[in-house]
Amino acid sequence: MQNLDIARPEVVVNRYKKATPLIATVIENKKLVQSSDSDVRHLVFDAPDYDYMEGQSAGILAPGISDKGKPHAVRLYSIASLGTDLDNIEKLSLCVKRLEYQDEVTGEIKKGICSNYLCDLQPGDKVEMTGPAGRKFILPAKEQIKRPYVFIATGTGIAPFRPMIQRLLNRVEGFSSEVHLLFGVRYQGELLYDDEFKAFTSPNFHYHTAISREQKNKAGGRRYVNDIILDNAEEMGKVLFNNEALIYICGLRGMEVGYDSALRAIAREQNKSEDEIENVFSRTITEVY
Repeated sequence: MQNLDIARPEVVVNRYKKATPLIATVIENKKLVQSSDSDVRHLVFDAPDYDYMEGQSAGILAPGISDKGKPHAVRLYSIASLGTDLDNIEKLSLCVKRLEYQDEVTGEIKKGICSNYLCDLQPGDKVEMTGPAGRKFILPAKEQIKRPYVFIATGTGIAPFRPMIQRLLNRVEGFSSEVHLLFGVRYQGELLYDDEFKAFTSPNFHYHTAISREQKNKAGGRRYVNDIILDNAEEMGKVLFNNEALIYICGLRGMEVGYDSALRAIAREQNKSEDEIENVFSRTITEVY
């Protein structure tokens, strides 16, 4: 799907490795959501000399030894703060959901090693950090950044889009292209950074949400991010089939299937050719987990 050829800014990749990690210090651990089955945190770190761009990820080394008797593997988390090339920015931030699940065989409740480690951190704690990781998910270089965007997220997949939208709307002089954010969660209370997105006053920014456990789609089923596309077919069709538009998808694996289905449904309605559909897919950048 990702055959895109755009100019991207030069970025530092893997400056810090598992053998030589950066020692970062926790500044803040703030609850974004905490319910009976969901605990999501916004963590802020003092990470000197850790240069990154929005769309990159930070690697975290949880302390301790795995069941195999080896140090825990690096876990990657999308960075939720503006790149270090900008002045007066929030320090390096991560959006982390505490992972707890029931073993299908034993019924035992298990906890994700790294997510629980991060969610339990306190200000002043030290953390071993690798990276930054990734090049493909960053915004285009300055000379190509002024174009339409569609950002599609579920859950903590919203993390990279928070600073991307901040950059586009607040830090790119003369930016006036359409920006659509499509955000899907289970419950209204799980809309991470909701107040921040609602606070943007730019007329070219459009914030759409789908609350799967509280809203119904037109067929009477649960409403997901793909239903946002279908419900706004004319508006979304214009931006998706604009050859300059870039589409970024981040969140739970499988969400890209709904995007594919919705795009093809709009294409049928608007008599788009297979080449035009493939052109949209070539401008779609996906990061799912």
